Formats: sequence, C-alpha cells, structure tokens
Amino acid sequence: MENQEKERANSSNDAIYERFKKEREEWTTRIGEYSQRLKDIYAVGDLLTDVYSQRQIALEYAHTLMSHLIKVNKIYREKRQERFNFYSRDYDLRLDKESKYEHITYDLTDIVERKEMLENHLDFFRETVKTIDNIGFGIKHRISLEEYRRG
Repeated sequence: MENQEKERANSSNDAIYERFKKEREEWTTRIGEYSQRLKDIYAVGDLLTDVYSQRQIALEYAHTLMSHLIKVNKIYREKRQERFNFYSRDYDLRLDKESKYEHITYDLTDIVERKEMLENHLDFFRETVKTIDNIGFGIKHRISLEEYRRG
C-alpha cells in the first residue's frame, strides 16, 4: 500500500515538474519578446500595456504558488509529526533519535520534493515580476533617450 502511495506521489511530482518547466519556458520567452519590443519606439505604448497586465498575472500566480506552498508545509509538518509518533510508539524496532529522523526523512521525500519545487517556482516568479518591473523602467528610459535624440 505504501509503495502505491509513493508511486502516485512520484507521478504527481513528475507532472508538477513538467508543468512548471513549461511555464518557466513560456515566461522566459515572453520576457525575451518584451525586451525585443523595447527596441521599437513606436511599439512602446502597446508594450507598456502588455508589461503591466503580465506583471499582474505573474504576481497573482506567485500568490497562488505561495498558497500552495503554505498547504504543503502544513501537510509536511503533520506528516512529520505522525511519522515521529509512529517510529516512537508503534514501530517494531526501537530507534534512536538519529535513526528516527532518517526514517522520517525517507518517508517524506515526496512531500519535500514537492515543497522544493514550489519554492523554486515561486522564486522564479518573484524574479520574473522584478524583471517585468525593470522592463517598465527600461521603457521610461527608452522614451527619454528617444526624446533626447530628437532634441
């Protein structure tokens, strides 16, 4: 029974990994396109609109990821306590503190992996929002540069 749960968790983590990978690629491409569009002064107005709307989307998604991370942390703490109680009271062998923690760490590897994936993806989106902000500042400087060129 426990092996089936592990396989399901691994499969779920693999699906999450693939989804996050695809999302990172899409956002990286999108940011690259915004940087290219910054070269054309006549496209700056539309770019500014896109940048602000995409910033909001990225920010909302980062908050969604944070909510998921909070839930996974709660599950992790509950499972860690449950596994500690199991190895302290119900396990057939008597384990010292270090062995208990090794067993608990093994039992919770899938949850830890999911937690780390969420943390990394959240960090990516926080940095994406910062990059979008920088593009917004770049637009201002691009307009100033064009005004300077035109005298």
